Amino acid sequence: MPKKLHIPELSIKNVFTLLGFIGLSLIIIFNRHLLADSWHLVGQLHWYIIVVIIIVQLISYWLNAFYYRSILNVFNSYHISILRLFEAALATNYVNYMVPSAGAAGAGYLSQVLSPDVTRGESVLAQLMRSVFDALALLIMMPFGLFLIVISHQSRGPVIRESLISTSVVFIAAIFIFWFVYHESKLRKTLSKITRFIKHLYPNFGGEKAIIYFLNSFYKGYHSMFNKKKQMLVPFIWSVLYVAVELLTVYLVFLAFGKVINPGIVMTAYLIANIVSIFGGLLFSVGAFEVGMAGTFITLGIPSSLALSITVLYRAINLIISLPPGFYYYRKYLP
Repeated sequence: MPKKLHIPELSIKNVFTLLGFIGLSLIIIFNRHLLADSWHLVGQLHWYIIVVIIIVQLISYWLNAFYYRSILNVFNSYHISILRLFEAALATNYVNYMVPSAGAAGAGYLSQVLSPDVTRGESVLAQLMRSVFDALALLIMMPFGLFLIVISHQSRGPVIRESLISTSVVFIAAIFIFWFVYHESKLRKTLSKITRFIKHLYPNFGGEKAIIYFLNSFYKGYHSMFNKKKQMLVPFIWSVLYVAVELLTVYLVFLAFGKVINPGIVMTAYLIANIVSIFGGLLFSVGAFEVGMAGTFITLGIPSSLALSITVLYRAINLIISLPPGFYYYRKYLP
């Protein structure tokens, strides 16, 4: 009798690991021009500054970990190790790269990393507030960036106008999200209608209780924030430090090329790049940030070759540092 071929069953974890590996491969393929171009720039760089950039980038993920710990302490007395939160920051970043969703996918995966110690709703709220605080930090820094550009006589009308428009868009979007979350009954009614619609399409759908539980835990954390307003200053400070470190990273890339520029240019380019990536990230996770940053640099008078080189190197370093460990921790916390 011939032996039967044994085909191992694919577990959910193996399926998602495979999908994660495919996602990592696609990210590398889509960014191959960045990695190839950055390699060609090696001969022009001050290597000791590249080492500093790598250290600074790793520090940014630790800052995210401290942010998570501080805001979770506002919600409840959770005892999550700082190392696990560091791993969560890398895994969440990887998922946001892999799944274009303007950060929603990362928020969902953060809840997986912190489960079952932290409720899903509070984990998602922690990630949502990180985006809010990062945006607020950028909005606070934006006037200083524009001021530095104006006093240095490097101002360009279109960039100033686009910066103000971008700032207004973020502000209006933040107000809309806050209004929707603030009116708890409206949000619950909206999700209830969506649930009924899904139930109509799929009669066997049984996620109603899970959605209600999620909303209850979400608003538990939400109400904790409003009852502990002073404590919310701590996670906001961690977010400000994170944004400052990211701005420092971009500036260090200029220094790696031996260029000293106006810090206001870095602030403005980083803001616009993030705005472009937020809206572009709803469709694709590759290219939106780079277009926004390089375009702003060029408009503000940075030579196009240097602007492209800075953008390419910054993104390449970010990819090389974050994606391999991000994939590892993504796989580690799969269900």
